[in-house]
Amino acid sequence: MIPISVTLLDPEVAVVKLAGEHDVFSSTRLENELAVLLDEGRRVVVDLRDASFIDSQTLSVLLGGRHRCEQESLGFALVLSLDRYTQVHRLLDLTHLRRTFVVFPTIERAAEAVRDGETGGDGRRKHHSAA
Repeated sequence: MIPISVTLLDPEVAVVKLAGEHDVFSSTRLENELAVLLDEGRRVVVDLRDASFIDSQTLSVLLGGRHRCEQESLGFALVLSLDRYTQVHRLLDLTHLRRTFVVFPTIERAAEAVRDGETGGDGRRKHHSAA
């Protein structure tokens, strides 16, 4: 499985998928991938459903990406499974940062939100259920 992959859904939206464990070593690549996408003016969905571990540096990169999207009026959302509670869920809960992000259970719903410019930092919907 590729640890970080990027897929363009359409000219506006890119999905960055993280699989496996992510720490300081992979955070540099994630930061570079996000920078390229944001330099191109793309909205970003980060799919964390297959990520088994992210560290504080990876979380910092995600926060930086969300912040930049907010500044540039681009959307930024996370995709997390509703079916299982992972280390990623736990880290977001322990740091009280889950509400900082717009979180969805599917790529399709996240892509719709980022097309609307949602980032999580402006007080709009923060966490969305399957319904």
